[in-house]
Amino acid sequence: MFELAKVGGSLLSPLTVSLGLWLLSGLVAAFRRRRWALGLAIVAFVVLWAGSTPLLAQALVGDLESRYPAQTVAETPSADAIVVLGGAVTGRHPPKRPSLSLHAASSRVWHAAELYRAGKAKWVVVAAGASVPVEGEQVEAEAIAETLGLLGVPASAILLDDRSRNTRENAAQVQVLLDRIAARRILLITSAQHMPRAVMTFNKVWANSARVLIPSPTDISVTQTANRAILWIPSPSGLLGVTKALKEYAGMLALAII
Repeated sequence: MFELAKVGGSLLSPLTVSLGLWLLSGLVAAFRRRRWALGLAIVAFVVLWAGSTPLLAQALVGDLESRYPAQTVAETPSADAIVVLGGAVTGRHPPKRPSLSLHAASSRVWHAAELYRAGKAKWVVVAAGASVPVEGEQVEAEAIAETLGLLGVPASAILLDDRSRNTRENAAQVQVLLDRIAARRILLITSAQHMPRAVMTFNKVWANSARVLIPSPTDISVTQTANRAILWIPSPSGLLGVTKALKEYAGMLALAII
């Protein structure tokens, strides 16, 4: 099921869809259905163009990020524990990678440290296992804990879930750790784009729990609209943004159905 979800997410990419349509166009052309083949090729081009524009990326990502607006540290309510999800740091893998690497979403680690230092919670629970374990590579949960330590969070205040591979497993695995510290009010930290699906997942997994989930998003990517003409020009970043957003929407739809 885990691998199926990963493959399904990749199939939602406008690039994958357009390549599939072009392949289908070639097959149709082989059967001398030229008008159908031309139509499919045009649709493939439109899908790839539209799906690579920053305009569509900003619209989709902006909608997701607006559902749980970010708050300053001062505005954030207090809780019993902070849960920070993975996807922010790549662990060490000596000798080629002797130091850990921070991702674009590493602001969630900084945000967790800020909230802890401000006294918003006494515990930080890190939920970040390896999708595909690599021998000799530091698990992300350990890399995040190390980074939190450098940012002023003592090791005694950090609990690790280093086995969960996705958001559903995050929600299930951290329950054991939260029970251990009797934590009821939980600050959930992840990227603003991922927060709607994360909240839906945690609420579903925790349906029979008395815990209160408080979203605390970070890693905001849509802050302003650039020149409209530029937004219509396809780009790798636009394609990536649309692909990630579609994956989030598909995940939420699956949660609503299942």
